[in-house]
Amino acid sequence: MDRRLIQTAVFGSPDSDEPALCPETVEELEVFRREHAGDTIWCGTKFEGGCGRQLMTRSYTDKICHFAHYRSDGTSYTCGRKDRGKDSADHLFAKAHLASWLRTQGIAAEFTFPEPMGSAVMVCLADGRTLLVHLDRNQPVTWDPNTWETILGPGVRDPYALTQRGYLHRVRFDDRPGGGRTMQFGTEIYGRGTDRWDSLDDIALTSDGLVSKTVPTVVRAPATAQQSVSTSTEREIVTIIPHTAHNPRRADPVQEVLRHLDIDHGSPRDIRASATAIQRLLESNLAPDDANRLRFALRRCERRLEEHAQLRRKVVQQLKENPTEALYYEAVGLMKNDPDVSQEQKDVVDALTARMQQARVEKRAAEKRARAERREAQEREREVRRRALEREWAEKATAVERALAEARERAVQQARVEKVEKLAPAVRGALKKAARESRTTTWPELQEKTGMRQLGRLDHRDKVELLALVEADTAPEEPLWSTLLAAADDSASLGSV
Repeated sequence: MDRRLIQTAVFGSPDSDEPALCPETVEELEVFRREHAGDTIWCGTKFEGGCGRQLMTRSYTDKICHFAHYRSDGTSYTCGRKDRGKDSADHLFAKAHLASWLRTQGIAAEFTFPEPMGSAVMVCLADGRTLLVHLDRNQPVTWDPNTWETILGPGVRDPYALTQRGYLHRVRFDDRPGGGRTMQFGTEIYGRGTDRWDSLDDIALTSDGLVSKTVPTVVRAPATAQQSVSTSTEREIVTIIPHTAHNPRRADPVQEVLRHLDIDHGSPRDIRASATAIQRLLESNLAPDDANRLRFALRRCERRLEEHAQLRRKVVQQLKENPTEALYYEAVGLMKNDPDVSQEQKDVVDALTARMQQARVEKRAAEKRARAERREAQEREREVRRRALEREWAEKATAVERALAEARERAVQQARVEKVEKLAPAVRGALKKAARESRTTTWPELQEKTGMRQLGRLDHRDKVELLALVEADTAPEEPLWSTLLAAADDSASLGSV
């Protein structure tokens, strides 16, 4: 593998510690590009010699895919990074995995990267304990007595420590498809090696040590003293004295202070009081682990107070330059229960108090008027909808009545047609005979000539319908047969219709 190719980087910015690992195959690189379409990739400063310039991905079929620097001016550029292979970001992956692992257990911690960059990860727990993950196989392992536990990375060897301690905790990394690395935890036992690797999810951090959830035995905590005894057969027996567990009854004042300390939600006054109490305790004779826990908590208190003070100064300055209601109430909230508020900051807020109270009264009045106007508008809208519905219902009712009337009319008309359609042929024949004889006729005469008594029971509309059937086959250019009906004694001739 060409070690000159850049396989590791960081996402987001040059100072980020979010690691990126470039997939080696074209297929996995395409998936990587889709998943991180909105992310920028950088040669981060968390790498030894990292230049902080932006990187791109390059796809190849004749060699592994990798990251490469952008070149805006077309000139050659040489990056000062010493390591570019996939294991050059193990310190970033270790930090990310350990942070997630501790977070799931509700354990607060701070992370640092000792020099040279990439050689190790230092974890400072809230209770004062420290974990060191040593990753540089070219650097000797420093077994600091103040470090609660040292964990060795891939390829790091220390045969003397293994002999003296009897065990060494280890981590290893495996590539994850699509970019990224997984981290596993194992314990190397003297004379046995590392015969088991667990996911970090299967390891719990307790006051006694690192405990595996998958096996009943507890992984031993760091030894504070060792004794080596040799038998006559020259077999070496290593006795490990485990780390003494913390006795909470021995540090009641410490527990009391830490139990009531709420860094994230406490008021500045309460945090300041806790910091003062911690400082008093640190002046007393404390056990080293208690002192470490208090110093860690004190740093968090001071950082939280400084962040609050910076935000308060920023908001008050903005309020001074642009007095708005939102800034005023934000400043009031930031100054509440804060003993570090300056008189100048109080004067800025006090000068706006009367104005903001008047604005609040006016705002409430305006909101009340607006609510009343909304109710009136809603009433008007409901009335308009009600009237529209009434009109719609009336129109629908009229349409229904009209449809029913038309249906009734069609039914009556159909009944009339059925009533007279059988009479039409005989009447047409009688009218044609009258035409041949060059004379007119009447309804009584038609009844007499045809012998159809039904003609005498027809009303005016029946006769009109009957004559319409008689003329149904008459061509437009021919005269109407019904003109032969005399109208002198009968107003129901076709001409009177």
